[in-house]
Amino acid sequence: MLCAMPSESPDFRASDADREKIATLLRQAQREGRLTLDEFDERVAGAYRARTYGELTPLVDDLPDETGGTSATGPPRSPDSRTGRAALGIMSYAERIGPWRVPPRFTTFAFWGGGKIDLRDAFLDAAEVEIHCYAVMGGIEVVVSPGTRVEDRCTAIMGGVERDVRGAASHGESKVVITGLAFWGGVYIHSQEPDGKH
Repeated sequence: MLCAMPSESPDFRASDADREKIATLLRQAQREGRLTLDEFDERVAGAYRARTYGELTPLVDDLPDETGGTSATGPPRSPDSRTGRAALGIMSYAERIGPWRVPPRFTTFAFWGGGKIDLRDAFLDAAEVEIHCYAVMGGIEVVVSPGTRVEDRCTAIMGGVERDVRGAASHGESKVVITGLAFWGGVYIHSQEPDGKH
């Protein structure tokens, strides 16, 4: 987990998850117009080369964190860990959107209901995360950013699984594995820009 690092410990080794979270913040900043494409490319390359917190910090020092505050004291905080490991929509609707923390395995279950798992602004706790989707007489939507590496392992019985992920995946990006079952229901996996365009 990437948290605000103490200023006196810039030599602490950064993990793959730390680098990935910084890259996510840079992608968000570029989408918001805070970074040019050239600046974004340069900083993302620097994030994946970084070995320590001291090398990661300058990449986001001049950017606000996910709460709108500045990140001058180091890489921004991860979202609250109380998001949990499951989202249940039983005759109701459950969703996870915006900046939220995704554990290595997350389950969503929709029974006579629906669910939406939006990973575009999420912080992944592992380089590879598994999203388990179980849609029983219901529907689940999984949204990722264009270019995200997605592996679909869902099974459908009298239901359907649709996958529409656009863009070539960048080397070093996190991988999202979608597993589960659509029984008299559906799972829709697709990519989408923040402005709603596919």
